[in-house]
This record gives sequence, structure tokens and C-alpha cells, in this order.
Amino acid sequence: MNESIPVTIAIKPRCGKRCKSGHPWIFSNEIIPPKPAPEPGCLTVVNDDSGYFTGYAHYNPHSLIALRILSRDSGRIPCTSKWFEEKIRAAAALRERFYPGRRSYRLIFGESDGLPGVVVDRYGEIFTVQILTAGMERYTETFLAAIERVCSPQAVFLRNDCEVRKLEGLPLFIKTAVGDIPKLVEIEEYGVRYLVDVTQGQKTGHFFDQAENRKALSSFVKGVDVLDLFCYTGGWSLHALVSGAKSATAIDRSTAALALAQQNAVLNQVDSRMELIEADVFEWLAAARREGRRFGAVIVDPPAFVKNAKQVKKALRGYEDVNRQAIHLTHEGGIFCSCSCSYLINEEQFLAALQRAAARERKQIRILEIRSQACDHPYLLSMPESRYLKCVIGIVETR
Repeated sequence: MNESIPVTIAIKPRCGKRCKSGHPWIFSNEIIPPKPAPEPGCLTVVNDDSGYFTGYAHYNPHSLIALRILSRDSGRIPCTSKWFEEKIRAAAALRERFYPGRRSYRLIFGESDGLPGVVVDRYGEIFTVQILTAGMERYTETFLAAIERVCSPQAVFLRNDCEVRKLEGLPLFIKTAVGDIPKLVEIEEYGVRYLVDVTQGQKTGHFFDQAENRKALSSFVKGVDVLDLFCYTGGWSLHALVSGAKSATAIDRSTAALALAQQNAVLNQVDSRMELIEADVFEWLAAARREGRRFGAVIVDPPAFVKNAKQVKKALRGYEDVNRQAIHLTHEGGIFCSCSCSYLINEEQFLAALQRAAARERKQIRILEIRSQACDHPYLLSMPESRYLKCVIGIVETR
């Protein structure tokens, strides 16, 4: 069964409980390291503390996440061309099931699609690929060839500039793998058109994970003035304006993002109702508070405030502070939408931070919806880390 895989790694006695319940990660302190240490990213057989087969995994001796389970089927070795093709087809079929006819979405979401360390976004016939682990780095060519066979893309762009690669001992780079990449790609999301910079934009250019949350919020903002904090290329504002919001004031510190937001506003014919301001959000909020400004709907969608467990307490203070100022700027009875994409902060912690922020303003938030990431970012019940996005929509009222 395992003759073609020379490395077998054993889980330490009384360890690996999380893995046995379905979690795909095994940490370095849970295993007996093989000697001599194999190359980072090698394919291994994993046995539990009783010597029974647990799964096939990629091993990286230099990473805290030492093993990433690829398959628990002992009769089939993963990472072959056929195996990759089947995974890609299954991921594509799932998106087609929930988004029939849609041409732009997250095609592969790492562990949730059975491909740890791989993220693929589809922008029509342009595909962006992120390889995030040493294991998948070794199979990049095999994986890209499978993408070509299954999806027939016009172009494929490698966005291997994500900081998490450093934790795997991998270099950061971007490059065109297949075809020619246009400067901007146009997509449509629930009736809103976007121009996306897939080579230089944040992440892979667009935040598909918020698509359904933007749509959900749009039904609450008709006829009101909207404040969009950390607006990036204008996603929340565009959906609000297309759905009938009176105006939108969008704040971000990125010149490039705001330039694209302006183009998107023109593309959707809402530029006359959209004000774009380049500023530090915290500084702008303080000034707006002094000026006594108020909005009928306020959206807070910041980048992740926390990168590791040591930063959680500081990040929670940051969420509390920015949301306190945002709540202050929300009209009595106005709509308040706040998000966190920090997977290290769970829903309970995030809601508690919002409650503290509201209490400091002598306000309460009556919750309408608590949402998560879109269906093209499915999460595993066995892997809480895969459910990273929290989105709260509520009404701000005086206590």
C-alpha cells in the first residue's frame, strides 16, 4: 500500500485527538519527527499512536503545522494528475450548484476543498492561483496542468506574494503562468460591475467572501447616506448605491484602491452619489466625530487586525475602538454593519467587542443578522479556522 512513499510519521501517544475528529492539521509537538529529517513538503504516510493508518500528508519540519492531511483513503495516493483533476472538478461542480451560470468566484478554498495550501479565484477566463505551503509548492506544475485540462483558462496568474508563505520557508513572488494577463478584468456580482486588478490588488484582487453579505446589506440601506470604512475598491458602497442608497462616503488609505473604486463607480453610473476620501480611517473617524457627522448606515470592514495568537488582546481593543467611533457616527435607528476577517478571533469574542463598543457610547445594537463567508468559501465543521469571516448587521439605538 505505502511502498512508494518512503517517509512514515507517527503521532505521539495521547496526541492527535483533533486529527482523529477530522481536523486536517497536525502540529509539530504532536508527532515523532522522522530522522533524518526529509525535505520540506514531502509526501508522507501518517500513523496514529497505535500504529494505524491516519492519512497521507505533506510534511514540513520547519512549520508549526507539521502535517497537512491530504487524504484518509489508504488505497489511493494523492497529488497525482488524476487526483488533482478530480478535486478541481468537484470544487467547480459545487460552485456551479450554488452559482449556476456565474463566471467569477473562489474556485478552490484550501482545506475546505480538500487541497490544503491552494487558493484559486476565477475571474471569467482569468484564474489566479496562490500556493501557500511547501507541500503544494512541490506539485505546482502538476496542479497548474490539471487546472488547464479541467478549466481551459485563457490565462493563469500566480499570486505567491502572501506573507504566510514565509512561515513555510517559501519565497514571495508573482508571475504569469499561462497566457497574457490584462491590466484589469471586469466581473459582475449580483448586478454590480467591478474592474479588478488581479496582479496588484489586495489578496487576488477582489473579496469574493463578502459577496453575499454585500447583497444582504443592500436591502437595508435604500434612501440613506452610507459610510463605508476601509472601502478598498468600493464594494459595499457600490452595492448600496445600485440598490438605492442616497449617497456613499467611502474611506481608504490606498490611492490605488480608491482610483479603482472611482472607475467602478463610473462603470455602475453611481459616481455622482459616491464620495471617495483618501485617509487613515481612525484619524478620519476622530475628525468626523468632532464635526458631529452622522450616517444612516455605517459599514466597518477592516483588514485582519491579528496575525498570531499573541496579538488577539490588542486586536480586540482595536475592533472595540474602531467600532465605537463608527457606532457614534450612526444615526439613531440607523443600520450598523461590522466585519472581522481575523480567524484567530471567534464570533463570541467579536460580538463581545461590539457590545463593549456600544456600551461605551451608551448605545445598544439590535441584531438583524449574523453572517459569515460566502458559499464559495465553505468551512469545515471539523476545522474552526476555516470559518474566519464574521459579519454583523444590526440597528443602533439609545439604551
